[in-house]
Amino acid sequence: MKKPNVLFVEQYYYPEGWGGAQIPRDITISWADLGWRVEVLCGSEQYAPAADEAIEDPRRHGVIIRKVRKFLGEDIRKSKILRQIWFCAAVLPFLFRRRPDAIVTQTNPPIAVLFLALVATLRACPLIIIAQDIYPEVVFAHGMINPHAQRARTLKLLFAWAYRRASAVVSLGPRMTDRLIEKGVPKSRIWKISNWATGDTSEVRRDENPLLGEWGLRQMLVLVYSGNFGAAHDCNTLLRGFARAHDSVPKLRLVIIGSGTRIPEAHRLVDMLGLEECVIFKPFVPLALLPLTFGVADLGIVTLLPGFDGLVVPSKLLGNMARAIPTLYVGPEGSDIGIYIRESGGGLVVHNGDVEGFADEVADLAKDPARLREMGAAARRYYEAFLGRDIGLSQYRSLLSTVGRARESP
Repeated sequence: MKKPNVLFVEQYYYPEGWGGAQIPRDITISWADLGWRVEVLCGSEQYAPAADEAIEDPRRHGVIIRKVRKFLGEDIRKSKILRQIWFCAAVLPFLFRRRPDAIVTQTNPPIAVLFLALVATLRACPLIIIAQDIYPEVVFAHGMINPHAQRARTLKLLFAWAYRRASAVVSLGPRMTDRLIEKGVPKSRIWKISNWATGDTSEVRRDENPLLGEWGLRQMLVLVYSGNFGAAHDCNTLLRGFARAHDSVPKLRLVIIGSGTRIPEAHRLVDMLGLEECVIFKPFVPLALLPLTFGVADLGIVTLLPGFDGLVVPSKLLGNMARAIPTLYVGPEGSDIGIYIRESGGGLVVHNGDVEGFADEVADLAKDPARLREMGAAARRYYEAFLGRDIGLSQYRSLLSTVGRARESP
């Protein structure tokens, strides 16, 4: 079989400091290392510039990077949807220069899923969709569009057609697979491939970690929420549960590292609950500092609001598991995160709104550090056996080979 000619369309790629950009970078490098021709179409602007950090350059592995023109005009720069439309329009000339053996896209930007499904149809070309989120249902869950409105029904029809049109759709977990089947995607075309932990997964723990002293965390039981704190995440249960737990565990501390639309709400709740002395807010840190920031955690926190199960799979869990950090998850029953935690034994699950349950679990763990260590070790064993980077990349290589063989079949 000849080596595939792959076109990967992704708005934010290299050099990008956002952790989520490592997934497409790892995938494309893996494909290029096998001698496949891999071309990436991406934007010229960065979501989170990498500054001076040493990020592996995909071009050293043979990946061809084509950056489309920057967005024009202040109106476009200020509007997320206009930036997405501009990106798709700027990509269009590249899509008809040659006929690839496969077009690959993540749901970033989401409108690209519709756009590339149409291009793939016109060019009779296989399309692979990596469903980091499921659209438009995730937009409905955010409350941005009434799911019963006419435009919502139109979007559902368009996206359902795009997902069904794809030769393969990558799901991040079993619940997400169920959601895709509900959209009409044949199960035979769904590949369950988890994301993996991004950044340096080593740790600098306790006595060797300067952040414990700088942030006043020595002799404390530290809960860490690291990553985006957006509309899909449960701020209320986390902070009210933490406040109640703190009443019985005075040396309890919560560190929130990152940004997102829930951060202002979190600040207000912290002030209202009188938690200013025991909740620490920090911005996103450079990738090189991840071993230090994860290293302060005794317990990682992941949250998800009802309605988002199977639509998004927060990668925070994978970062915790890879570093042997147990996770306390606040979220709906039956979500992918809950499934992974229960199967691994690497943490605990609390339902949304169960403030007392959150507090009780934390208070119990504070009395049993050995149990924390056992759950952390179980989490890492599960991650290495089923969710690790090498496992995921092997599955992506198999996926592309399968799509390539199907294309060559008469």
